Amino acid sequence: MTIITGAAHGIGKAYARRFAEEGAHVVIADIDHQGGQAAAKALTDAGFSAWARTTDVRIYSDVEGLMREAVDKFDRVDVLLNNAAIYVTQKLWKGAVEDLDLAEWDRVIEVNLKGVFLCSKAVIPIMKRQRSGKIINIASGTFFSGSGNMPHYTTAKGGVVALSRVMARQLGEYGINVNCMTPGSTMSEDSVTEEVLKRREGSVEKRAFRRIETPADIVGTALFLASSDSDFVTGQLLIVEGGGIMH
Repeated sequence: MTIITGAAHGIGKAYARRFAEEGAHVVIADIDHQGGQAAAKALTDAGFSAWARTTDVRIYSDVEGLMREAVDKFDRVDVLLNNAAIYVTQKLWKGAVEDLDLAEWDRVIEVNLKGVFLCSKAVIPIMKRQRSGKIINIASGTFFSGSGNMPHYTTAKGGVVALSRVMARQLGEYGINVNCMTPGSTMSEDSVTEEVLKRREGSVEKRAFRRIETPADIVGTALFLASSDSDFVTGQLLIVEGGGIMH
């Protein structure tokens, strides 16, 4: 069974479909109740196994409830994919560090870093009892370059990388893998406007593969990190950006 946070829209929704197509029981955990229910229904209508549970990753009691109900329903948690995040599709503020409002800093750190911590904290005891599990965290290429004028977002994503490495060290003896991946600027919006297209095209010239990235370019890497093929891979950061960053 796979829990994917932020799976009602965008790349998270694409992860959910690909995992479901591969036979996973998918739990769509998203703060958007209506969107999560619709995403789960689309999968079940297509003959796949999916269940939506409205979840706010900022609230530990909510996250604990998600894990408890998921285990009650499916008996175990094999994969946690920490995808939920605030990004430009949620009107992410951009600008200089000294101009960043404290409330905006807290808003992004709470979801993008604390949310990963809370979800991991809640699932680890379950995976320890199983003596197996895969935790996959979504970071960002801005961690390498400091680009984008998003101090809070980039800081949070750097923290996700650091947290992943600490957890990988701590959880290896229990057979739990913890890894990160960084999608590039991806055409994942539900509605593609001229502004969105311009933003996505802006990354093309920096890549070895000169084209816009789509969710289909990313989901296979997540599937690899969730599968038995990656059983001896942990504490790693995989970059899926078409050669825009080479690490």
